[in-house]
Amino acid sequence: MTLEEFRIEMESYRRNAESDARSLKDSYLALDRLHNLYEKLNSEERAMANEVLQEWAVSDDEHVRFDALAIIDNFKITAAAPALKALADRLVSSNAVGASFELHKVDRILRDLGYTHR
Repeated sequence: MTLEEFRIEMESYRRNAESDARSLKDSYLALDRLHNLYEKLNSEERAMANEVLQEWAVSDDEHVRFDALAIIDNFKITAAAPALKALADRLVSSNAVGASFELHKVDRILRDLGYTHR
């Protein structure tokens, strides 16, 4: 499977899980499913998932970013550090309502991974 095919499948999986979560009024269902999916991946699949998660981490969609950050944090995905630093740089100058909270979260994840933003 190519990275592009894997990306499409992972995005579809996330959309379906998010849809189920909305219909069941379970806000963490999608995240739980993504966690379970990542846990079951072999090393080759995890490498591709890590690429997708890095893309999601800098997404303009805050729900996609939330899921990516949670999985990156949970599984301590150090390969995501460059994407997290890019997100932190973007959040520093953002006027979005939750930007400072999200920046604090990203900085904490970076520290937990052994990196610093600044």
